[in-house]
Amino acid sequence: MGVRSLLNGGCALPKAIVFEVDGTLVDSHVLRARAWQEALARYGRQVRLPRVLAQMARKGDQFLSVFLPEDEYDRHADELASFHRAIFEEEYLSRVRPFAGATELLQHLREEGWKIALASTGDPDELEHYIELLGVADLIDARTTDAEVNRTRLNEEIPAEAIRLLGLDGTDDTLTIAGLPYDVEGAVRLGMRCIGLVCGGFTDEELRAAGALSVFGTPQDLLTRYSESPLAAEG
Repeated sequence: MGVRSLLNGGCALPKAIVFEVDGTLVDSHVLRARAWQEALARYGRQVRLPRVLAQMARKGDQFLSVFLPEDEYDRHADELASFHRAIFEEEYLSRVRPFAGATELLQHLREEGWKIALASTGDPDELEHYIELLGVADLIDARTTDAEVNRTRLNEEIPAEAIRLLGLDGTDDTLTIAGLPYDVEGAVRLGMRCIGLVCGGFTDEELRAAGALSVFGTPQDLLTRYSESPLAAEG
């Protein structure tokens, strides 16, 4: 009998996992960066793609403040963010593809008894598109986006909302899977244990430095090495 059962008088506690969808299940990270690059160019900021990618670990207010002086930020941040979203949805969303093994990993987690929540900084329609792309609507217990939370600290508020929607009281029995250091840091601050995936574009070292317990390559890699992961330890 595992520790989880012993802590609950022999009855298994519910298991829950929150996926930060971007950069873990779907390959949207570089495409989202290209949309930011185009949006910034429209506002007179010519920024090379590698720099945009490097700063996307920040997200939210911190991201745009890197590229805009304070006076321009105050005037244009909201408008630029809306413009970026329009570019992404019109030019790039249809090009997003699932990572290898993404659907199969979710299927396996469901078979293992995990509750599953999907979280995204995209809007609800975008998340629904990804769910349809993955073909996993029947596997998902909860879903949340930045539309449901205060936008100040998205990397904490979005997974916290996912936990609430799953009907859990806290983070003790929850894991998260993320591909961005920013998302890992937010999950850790909430008290969640985190697995990192480097398919989002960041390195093993960067994800571990942010607080990831372990790091894998793609969803397929995590599924293949499931027995080595914290997911198996929670069974």
